[in-house]
Amino acid sequence: MKNKKICITFAGAVGSSKTPISNYLSTKLNLPIFNNDAIRSEVIEDLEIFDSEEHLKRRNARLEEIIKNKHSFICDVSIDREWEEFRKKLISSNYICFIISLDLSKMLLTKLYQAKQYFESLEHINELIQDHDNFLNKYSDDVNLHITDKDFINRIHISYNAAKKYF
Repeated sequence: MKNKKICITFAGAVGSSKTPISNYLSTKLNLPIFNNDAIRSEVIEDLEIFDSEEHLKRRNARLEEIIKNKHSFICDVSIDREWEEFRKKLISSNYICFIISLDLSKMLLTKLYQAKQYFESLEHINELIQDHDNFLNKYSDDVNLHITDKDFINRIHISYNAAKKYF
């Protein structure tokens, strides 16, 4: 699979540890990161307010550029609500995909949100969990690795070892 275009991406609620895993994998596998939150911050900095339409416009343009240039990459976003569309883009561009699903309990997510001061996400925790459950009910067969509460403390190394073995 060394000559294939690779996309490592995630399914999971906001704040479930996608970025720490992405950063570790990027360093170990020498892959660039496409980071949705960095584009979100850029929009807020440029406009002094978050504009979801502008965010989607910039995010989609940057993602199209990466895919068009045929770069392997780590996609630091949650694909829970967008997997069907995203998968079509990847398949049509001859990518193989490795999905890491962060299947965390409400109790652990609550602790993480409190520690990170993600108070807005805490208010929507049930919706975020439901989005992830919906994804798993429909696309569980597409997932390559599941990280649970039991694995969470070792999530970074487990993710690296699984991705390395897969590729």
